[in-house]
Amino acid sequence: MTAPRIALFTATDSRFMPLLRGMLGSFRPFLDRTGTTVVCFDLGLDDADRAWLTAQDVTVLQPRPHLGIAEGQHPPALLSFLARPFMREYMPGFDVYMWVDSDVWLQDPDVAQRYVDTALAQGMAVTHENEPAYRFQAWLFGWTAKHMMLGYGPVIAAHLLRKPHVNAGFFAVAADAPHWALWADRYRAAIKRTGALVPHDQFALNHAIYGDLLSRGAPAKTGLLEPGCNWICDRGVPMWNDDREAFCRPSAPFEPIAALHLAGPAKRTAYDIKRTGGGSFKTFIVRGASPQTPILTGPLDVPATESGAAHAAA
Repeated sequence: MTAPRIALFTATDSRFMPLLRGMLGSFRPFLDRTGTTVVCFDLGLDDADRAWLTAQDVTVLQPRPHLGIAEGQHPPALLSFLARPFMREYMPGFDVYMWVDSDVWLQDPDVAQRYVDTALAQGMAVTHENEPAYRFQAWLFGWTAKHMMLGYGPVIAAHLLRKPHVNAGFFAVAADAPHWALWADRYRAAIKRTGALVPHDQFALNHAIYGDLLSRGAPAKTGLLEPGCNWICDRGVPMWNDDREAFCRPSAPFEPIAALHLAGPAKRTAYDIKRTGGGSFKTFIVRGASPQTPILTGPLDVPATESGAAHAAA
């Protein structure tokens, strides 16, 4: 059986390079084993950043406008959100397309293969956020409800808010999956209503997955993975499993988390991490952090040229 051809997309500017180095380092066993092609959208890199990426066999591309957006209307950082439903157009010929935010890193590289296998079997693999250990954040719920209503109106917003929200920071889609067209269609509709590219990229993906119970067709078949495959650290601060020497779910049986996502405040916050063996330690939740080697310098405060040693980069 021929191995699937995989393209992994991400995006960064120079400020986020320390995070991207850690992300790629954590994926390295998977990348080497599968021969995955890595593509990075340039959101504002300097020459040294591009040279480092080239040395890592990463293809650096500029995100383009799509869905009728005019050239020059938005900066590259916003265009990278717009480009995700069109990854096939940037690198044709692959079987599976994976997106990974630069602030994701893996404790278990095998989880990347799970995304690929699920995408091949079900069209798309993405992680939901229906997790008892996540704290309820009233501001986040209100912000989500507001933008879903702005993008799609009250009826569709109410439908989507009842579903397990999926996070677009780490996902995989088969080349022939229906999600591409459905996602682009929902995204186009939200942009037309609001004139804004974000946060409708993620909400449009939720809309494509769950449908709208109205007149626009059935939802796309999707493999929903459990939160440990893309753990939102600020919503549920991990613990440290002293026996497994890994960040883990903050409730028994304290299973190690496969993929940690430093979404939102987690990139700028040093957390007090409780330990299963008792006590705690303070650290940023970045690759290489442990009770023995806590990291107290934020990844966004470390120059990219120094980030390899400071944050266990590739």
